[in-house]
Amino acid sequence: MSICGVLLILGTAALLIGLPFGVDPVWNVEPLTLPEAAALHDNGEAVLLIMRGADPNKADAVRANFARNQAATLTPLEAAVAIRRADMVQVLLDNGASLDAGTWTRLFCFANVVDAGDVRTLLNEHRPEHASDSCEHVQTPW
Repeated sequence: MSICGVLLILGTAALLIGLPFGVDPVWNVEPLTLPEAAALHDNGEAVLLIMRGADPNKADAVRANFARNQAATLTPLEAAVAIRRADMVQVLLDNGASLDAGTWTRLFCFANVVDAGDVRTLLNEHRPEHASDSCEHVQTPW
């Protein structure tokens, strides 16, 4: 057997041994935050992260080019609104994200900023009592 064959066998063995433990010698895989999963349209990963203990109401880092060109700190719901994905907003609400009146207003105004009509419609279905749709003096992520 040639040296190339032996190296190929050893490389394949190392790959197969490392993969179950999250070690990938080919690609550097960084774990996603829950807001990043929301920004990447990855409903399954978002639910998995919540099942593993991620807080669906906690703001966390979102790397550049996930939701916009710059890195940002967003809640998972803000990330879902930023990419105009009503289905992700619903997944987050179904899995523990909460909407009080202030949060609802902020998200509703953010949906206006990013022109997310489907998200506004969904938010209206979950509108808490005393929530205002006035965006005057409401600060949104962008």
